[in-house]
Amino acid sequence: MSAAAIYADAATYERKARELLNTLNPTMPWEQRFQIEDQAEELREDARSIRTRVENSVEHIRNYYGLNLRVGLEVKHEGRAGRIVGFAGQYVAVHLDGDETYVVCHATAEMEYPEGVQVGPGPDERFAHLVQVPAADRNNEK
Repeated sequence: MSAAAIYADAATYERKARELLNTLNPTMPWEQRFQIEDQAEELREDARSIRTRVENSVEHIRNYYGLNLRVGLEVKHEGRAGRIVGFAGQYVAVHLDGDETYVVCHATAEMEYPEGVQVGPGPDERFAHLVQVPAADRNNEK
């Protein structure tokens, strides 16, 4: 699902919460008022959760893969040009030029980014010191 569609869902939850709260009036019984307020708060919490998921995906990709990505960024996937339209965990939704829908791909799988997107070391560089070289290979180095 694209980030725009995801954010539209969040906006819908917020709108429904406002509509519920607009039905409150001073003559309602307290129990009914509390029930409406609880429903509105649940809708707002759902909206916050949606926004947080997208933000966490972007942050994870930046922190783990060293990539500063955003919706609308022009990229290439498997050599085809497109734009980022959403995020899910370490995956990126890319709308490729000429296609009707988007593809979901790993942030590092056959992706090409413009200069300036790489803002830190990738996991291969950061964790290279943790890779164990088999003893046979170490003996051959001598």
